[in-house]
Amino acid sequence: MNPTPYRYLRLPIDADQGFPQAVRMSFGGRNYVLSCYVNVTDEELLDRDEPLPLPQPGAFLVLEVATEEAAGTRILFRRKLVPHREYHAQELALLFTESAVHPRNLNASGAHNSSVVGGVALRWAS
Repeated sequence: MNPTPYRYLRLPIDADQGFPQAVRMSFGGRNYVLSCYVNVTDEELLDRDEPLPLPQPGAFLVLEVATEEAAGTRILFRRKLVPHREYHAQELALLFTESAVHPRNLNASGAHNSSVVGGVALRWAS
């Protein structure tokens, strides 16, 4: 596998703030809203007292990227995330290296060892 040609900057996602969460960022001359949420279809996973590695059967993390434009917000990307897979959302490249969320961080904040680490890079000038 070839290494990525992009230089990633860390996304401002704070897993201790809980999920769902949205962050606004200005990058490459445009404004974006990144929204993350965890979908859990296997309720037994919610009984665990440790972070859930995502994705796994019955649970996954979703990222939505939207751009703020004069006519309103436009969604560029919405996907289930898999760590170490590079995603493209028009001029953005996205790469997540860690994805584990404690059940206590679903709809609540707190320090429960959740960790979502991702980066963003420009593929071309916007």
